[in-house]
Amino acid sequence: MAKSPGRLTIFAGTGDLVPHAIDAALAAGYKVQVMALTPRPDITAVKVIVADVANPLAIIWSLKVFRTSHILMVGAIHLPDKAREGLIRFANGNNPTKSASSAPVGDATLAALGTVLKKMTGADLIGVHELSPDLLAPEGHIAGPDVASDDAVFALQTARAIGRLDIGQAAVVSGRRVIAVEDIGGTDDLIARVGTLRRNGLAGDGAARLTLAKAMKPQQPGFADLPAIGPTTVENCAAAGIATIVVEAGRSLLLMRADLLAAADKHGITITGVVIGDE
Repeated sequence: MAKSPGRLTIFAGTGDLVPHAIDAALAAGYKVQVMALTPRPDITAVKVIVADVANPLAIIWSLKVFRTSHILMVGAIHLPDKAREGLIRFANGNNPTKSASSAPVGDATLAALGTVLKKMTGADLIGVHELSPDLLAPEGHIAGPDVASDDAVFALQTARAIGRLDIGQAAVVSGRRVIAVEDIGGTDDLIARVGTLRRNGLAGDGAARLTLAKAMKPQQPGFADLPAIGPTTVENCAAAGIATIVVEAGRSLLLMRADLLAAADKHGITITGVVIGDE
């Protein structure tokens, strides 16, 4: 029998990527437990523990009891300011190089809590793409009509710029005009807002295609919250009048790929992977 690669604790948020990650981890031979940051009654294949973010020490205890060797953070996590304040206070209290400030922080900064977990448990932090490299978006045309766009790099640079401010990972542009950017409401909310702007005649009525771009925040660790699109993203874009989706190649995830490609072909939405620098 092949030796197990280790004991993996998955911090699970919302979304379809969570069960995919569990299946991939089990297939790779990991012993798996899930710490649910939101209710996940759909997970039955492995042990599930409700993670109380108001009690970080209990989370550390659960990691140690399981003898966790690897930690994976996957799925969307929506935390109000009070929960963020408690977590950052805990993290700073265990890092002598940080101040004791408990001001709420954005998602990229919050993801750095993983380094505190590593320090306190000795577990290695991994990304879901390390379990399933096939999830990563390739460079070039991915799906839908193969329409060249001179605005793809500008769109991604816009997404990167708001990511640098730890606001979001996505933006919608029309040519070189920024239409809207992602905030704490998430990508679905961004797309819905663009649909409203289009219906009100404020965007999307010219020759330039409305383009959604998603890019990794320059300061975020690679093990958590890579930008992702799935078939629901495509369906929402179709409803909003967004004709092109640009993702950062090698740093973005394509979820439910077969369904994603089918949805893009059905609605005539172009999906492209582009490489940009970190500047």
